[in-house]
Amino acid sequence: MLEIAANPIDQAESTTLENGLRVVSATMPNTQAVSYAVLINAGSRFESSAQAGISHFIEHLVFKGTRRWPTPRAISEQIEGVGGVLNASTGKELVTYWCKVPAPRFEKGSSVISSLVTEHLIPAEDVDRERSVILEEIDMYYDDPHSMTDLLSERITYPDHPMGRDIIGSRETLNSIERDDLLDFISKQYEPRSTVVAIAGKPSHAEAVAMAEREFGSWASDRAPAQREYSDGRATGQALHVEERATEQANMLLTMPAPAQNDPDRFALSLLNAALGQGMSSRLFQRIREQMGLAYAVYAYWHPSSDQGHFGVYAGVSPDKAVSALEAIKSELGLALGGLDPDELERAREFVRGRLILGTEDTRGVLAWIGRQTALYDRVLPLSEAVAQIDAVTSEDVVRVAERVLDPANFRLAVLGPFADAGPFEAALGN
Repeated sequence: MLEIAANPIDQAESTTLENGLRVVSATMPNTQAVSYAVLINAGSRFESSAQAGISHFIEHLVFKGTRRWPTPRAISEQIEGVGGVLNASTGKELVTYWCKVPAPRFEKGSSVISSLVTEHLIPAEDVDRERSVILEEIDMYYDDPHSMTDLLSERITYPDHPMGRDIIGSRETLNSIERDDLLDFISKQYEPRSTVVAIAGKPSHAEAVAMAEREFGSWASDRAPAQREYSDGRATGQALHVEERATEQANMLLTMPAPAQNDPDRFALSLLNAALGQGMSSRLFQRIREQMGLAYAVYAYWHPSSDQGHFGVYAGVSPDKAVSALEAIKSELGLALGGLDPDELERAREFVRGRLILGTEDTRGVLAWIGRQTALYDRVLPLSEAVAQIDAVTSEDVVRVAERVLDPANFRLAVLGPFADAGPFEAALGN
């Protein structure tokens, strides 16, 4: 068992302001930086099918100008002018606006992010212009075989469900969204009770709360917080989608239902995932690439959300080797049902534990940990508790989670490549 040193995540503190906004911070006294984020319950789980992509559209538009800084350049100069970084992201369940600045410029970073969230202008003339930009972004993703395979896979993993919907939306939905739709969505989603302010770095919690109170204390909403789609979108049973495209390589993603982020089996699945497909020493890499020479890129991943998730294996292979690679992947997943030998289990444990510790070494890693967990679960899991749970995983736990997840009856395969006939994949998937 590895003893970890005192860490800022274990000492994270949270406070709820009178308007319902939550503030969570982790003080890192030995750093000269601060990472600051505002996380809002928005994303594809909060959108109707007719407005798919509206969260991402808004994320783009708020950077066009705010009351204090009315142009994109004025906004970016505030952060870049002090050597900082400013960005945002839209996911299935959260929209995040964040910056990283030198600690003495904490107030500057906070004021810019709060202005983006509460003082955005969204001028009418920018809506159509930014729509064109996002349509180009859609084309970029669709032209990239790996990205497109990801999209196809999510659609068959969560069919007819917001979790399977493209975060960026589609040409049809983007072209139908008007400025009034954007403002209405903002009024429902951008409100203090659906928002978390997260800070990791030099400031104390008292300083973090004071800054949040100054920037957000007067923010109010008379609408009830909107709720996401809570139904389980994970499909069961086998499914196959083959998208014909004249590519030099076949892209394949094999997915199956898996536990959610807070599921009791999550640490056992993390170890299984590491052993199967994380890194060059993993089972899939060793067999598919090193022994059989079928692929350059092959890996496994676990993609959890707050209440559901999926496990996947990706491989990029020559088209004439695609079916052989699929059969080898299925074989390796079948072998994993037998669990891990003691040495392999300990290597996986060290891998997961080490990646966890390294991933929370800097302010941005700590920020992501405390911010997301507070936004989705209203609790921060201490790092020491996570490491203890990793250390507690047994061989029997890994076998149990393998039997739960690696069920061939639920394999769902997305393939993109020069294939007019899906028959060989259908046969290999069903065997």
